Amino acid sequence: MPGLTNESARAIADPQEVQVLTRRRDGSLRRPRTIWIVTDGDRVFIRSTNGRGADWFRGATATGSGQITARGTAYDVRFTEVADEADLTRADAAYRAKYGHYAAIVDHLEQDGPRYATLEVHPA
Repeated sequence: MPGLTNESARAIADPQEVQVLTRRRDGSLRRPRTIWIVTDGDRVFIRSTNGRGADWFRGATATGSGQITARGTAYDVRFTEVADEADLTRADAAYRAKYGHYAAIVDHLEQDGPRYATLEVHPA
């Protein structure tokens, strides 16, 4: 399955905030959650500020699918967990670059709880 292009990654991740909707096992979508989203080239990352215990994160990892809504456009997506340290460091840098003016929040996102609740977003 082809991945995202730089252009499509930017379309999804350019807004400051997007809505993530995770899919239940029956295929229905859960309620949307507002989150921050970043890119590293053609890769898109999202991170749970509340760590792995957040309900949207648990839903995303349970089924691996859902939607991202950015600027009114819904994108069907798959989610995969990010465990590679180099990828986590790339996501850290992307959060710092995009949201660095919210230094305290970005500092929090780089702590172990949120950091190890990082997902990569792929086209469905």
